[in-house]
Amino acid sequence: MKNASLTRNIYHAFRTIQNHFLKFAEAHDVTPAQLGALEKLWREDELTVTELGERLGLKTSTVTALADRMERDGLIRRKRNDKDRRVVRLYLTEKGKFLKGKIPNFNEHVLSLISVQMNKEEIKALEALLKTFIGILNEDKDKIEDHQSH
Repeated sequence: MKNASLTRNIYHAFRTIQNHFLKFAEAHDVTPAQLGALEKLWREDELTVTELGERLGLKTSTVTALADRMERDGLIRRKRNDKDRRVVRLYLTEKGKFLKGKIPNFNEHVLSLISVQMNKEEIKALEALLKTFIGILNEDKDKIEDHQSH
């Protein structure tokens, strides 16, 4: 089956949601990276830099730079662990906590937009198909990486 429009449409959907997230974050005076981190910290405050990186899929060095900017902007504060000084926890400031009530959850925002034109069954089917698609590509990526390492 040859269907270039499928991958083109998936790529276009990816870019569209990425651009929407960018505009959504900018509309609330934060960067997309800050918004992603805030959404994680709103669910689980007091994460370590490493834990936040794992949840965001980012390297520790990237999260450290992000935390620098968030601290500078008054969204978080850092505190070293008294027993292990290498461990740094990130805490939301009052400003960071305040934004939770001001900025809607992006996933819920997108769901509210698509539910106008798609019913629950269609949304569930789309999610299931996307999970299957991602799983197939991840399996292939693993095979490629295994092949490269030999």
